Amino acid sequence: MSTTRPGRKSGGRRGGQAVHVRQNLPESTDPYQLRLDPGEVAACSECHALYQRRHWFFDEDAYLRDTMQPETRMVLCPACQKIRDRYAEGRVTLHPSPFLHTHKEEILCSIRNEEARAKGNNPLGRIVEIPEPDGTLVVTTTNEKLAQRIGRLLKSTSQGQTTYQWSESRFLSVEWRRPD
Repeated sequence: MSTTRPGRKSGGRRGGQAVHVRQNLPESTDPYQLRLDPGEVAACSECHALYQRRHWFFDEDAYLRDTMQPETRMVLCPACQKIRDRYAEGRVTLHPSPFLHTHKEEILCSIRNEEARAKGNNPLGRIVEIPEPDGTLVVTTTNEKLAQRIGRLLKSTSQGQTTYQWSESRFLSVEWRRPD
């Protein structure tokens, strides 16, 4: 008897073996996703990201060229809208400790560098803000993937303990502690 994993359903049998078909994932529930036509070209007036063929990317030369075209739609990209509204889908909390106090600037620089690397893969993954209430650093991000990347960065470069908690709405909360 064949079993299927959650999120999959059996699609019948082929050659005596069960064929598993991945169910369609629900459409994004991100309220900031722009409703653009697949063939439409758009440019973010804030960060200069471009939208073409259903993807956002950075290319300053293409931005300058495409914004001269009358059919290019000038918009505020979803990441810039989230930053403006302080809407976060990820949060990384760095709890106060002697280590954090001593290495704070180095850690913040590493986090900003990780954001820059992540933007190469997904221009919509950005840091919203980094407030510092009571010595705790709280990094909020526009998507959960960047929060996860920052959590992994902290674990690999600064050791300590990192925990991840996903919510039903895809919000990721990462907690990092290093007591020494």
